[in-house]
Parts: sequence; structure tokens; C-alpha cells
Amino acid sequence: MKDFFVSYTGTDSAYATWVAELLEENGYGVIIQAWDFKPGDNFVSKINESLKDCEQLIVILSESYLKSEWCEAEWTSKLAEQIKLKERRVIPIRTEPVDLKGLLSPIVYIDIVDTSEDEAKQRILIGVKNNDIRKSDGFPSYYSLEHFEIDIDYYVEESSITYIKTCKSRVLVGGKNKIHNRITWFADEKIVLSSLTDGIEIEYLDLRDTNLNYNVVFNHTLEKSEEIEFRIKAILSNNNRHFANFFSTEVITPIENLSIHLNLADESVEKVYTQKLSSSPMNVRTEQPREHSFNLPHHWRINKPELNFEYKIYW
Repeated sequence: MKDFFVSYTGTDSAYATWVAELLEENGYGVIIQAWDFKPGDNFVSKINESLKDCEQLIVILSESYLKSEWCEAEWTSKLAEQIKLKERRVIPIRTEPVDLKGLLSPIVYIDIVDTSEDEAKQRILIGVKNNDIRKSDGFPSYYSLEHFEIDIDYYVEESSITYIKTCKSRVLVGGKNKIHNRITWFADEKIVLSSLTDGIEIEYLDLRDTNLNYNVVFNHTLEKSEEIEFRIKAILSNNNRHFANFFSTEVITPIENLSIHLNLADESVEKVYTQKLSSSPMNVRTEQPREHSFNLPHHWRINKPELNFEYKIYW
């Protein structure tokens, strides 16, 4: 007894043989006309034999399939078995948009229309399993990332500021290849972004107010629990001299370690101040500024910075 008999029309033979190969590579027994029906065989007898000798029927579902009387005879015979035994016997794989009517319409199909090959393989292998593991992916995370470390180098010159951020992170919600970021700056100044990591690009988003919104775009789909590292450089103009004397970052995702390195072109600076600020004036846990002697560069390292607080350094 084989696991599957692949039912298809001649116009869909490429899909049929690809599916058969995928199933056999993953340990399933497969009957398919292209490989198992030989010259001289009785075609009707072989179809009958194949239907009796398979547990389930794989249907390569297309408009051509729905118009074929031979294919209709195959799936209806297996559907009768499904109804009688109350067990799944027909598994359609949709390869193109179709208008399903009649007895096939209520049967759930595996949809591989407009998917990549890897995604199609995954859907098929999950879909043909009879013993689905009844287990969730865990508690849905509110955050898409958690950061092991964020390291920020900050270079302040008279007419520009250079900002280099390195992130070492773990993906909490997979399935995408983009991570959203933003930089708060003055609307009449310019920000030029670049990636310093191979395989990563910058995508600007048209959401500009006082924030420049952008995506860090990876060359692959990120998976849950994957550990990633990326480095971004931003050059911020200060031609209108709006900027005075501070840098701050707001913690909106979990961070294990935050490091800020301040480099100033102004040699007259002797002291810098660091402060933890709440975004709400009602929060009494805002801390008083701490004074530090300035040595080039000044390093500020914060272990487990608190969510929804702003960490500010000024001079």
C-alpha cells in the first residue's frame, strides 16, 4: 500500500512530478502515471489498481483538471471512500486560481499559488501530514526583537553629526525580512543612511514628520529565534544649527546592554551629564543628572535599560 496516488492532467505534469519527487524525498510512497505506467499496461486497470493501492489521492488542482472526465472519475471514487470511512482520502494542491463548485468545493486544499518554491514545499509537507502536532508557537511576543547589545558611536562636529549603530539581536517574531527603525531629527535638515553590513539594505519610508522612518532590509526571511547582527550609519546635517548639545535614545524594545560612545570636535568641553528620563512628567522615577569628567571619547554603558525611558547625554 502506497501513501499517495498523484492525480493530474497532462498539462500539469511538471507540477505532478515535482510534487511526487518532493514526497518521495521525504519518505512517502507515491504512485504517479508518469513513472509507474509503462507501455503495454492496461491504462484503466492501472488507474483502478492505483486507487485501491493508495491511502490518499493527491489532486493537482487546476482548471484543466476540473475539465477532465478521467480526473473526475479518480477523485470522486476516492471521495466516496472518504465519506464512507470518515477519514481524509483526497488532498487537493491548488496550482492556479480555480472556481470550485460541487463536491470538491468544501474540501480544504493546499494552496501554492504565488508562492516561492521553498514556501510551496513547506505547505505541502505540512498539509499531507496526518498527525499534526497540536502545539502552539508559544506566547505571542509583543516585541518583534530583543537586543543582546546596542552599541552607538556618536561623532559631533559643527555642521554634521555622524551616528553609527550596531545591533546584536534575536528575532522574536519571524516571517519577515524587514526591521523598522526611526531617527528623530529636524525636518529642514538632511539624513543620509547607509548599511555597513553585507546582505542588508536601507529602505526609506515616506512617513517623515520629525522622524525619519526606515526599514533595515535583510536578504532572507528572518526566522523566529534567529540571531542577527547589523550596523547602520547615519549622517545628520546641522546646517541651520538647530542642534545644541545633547543626544538621547528612547528604549522601546528589550535591550540587555546599551553602550553610547560620545566623540566631540569641541575641545572646550570638560564635563558631560547623563540622565534617565521618563516620557511621562507624572513618573517620579526620572533620575537626576549625573556629572562626569569628559575624556574623548566618553563611554556610557547601561545594563538592562528600562523600557519606555529615555537615556540622555548632554554637555
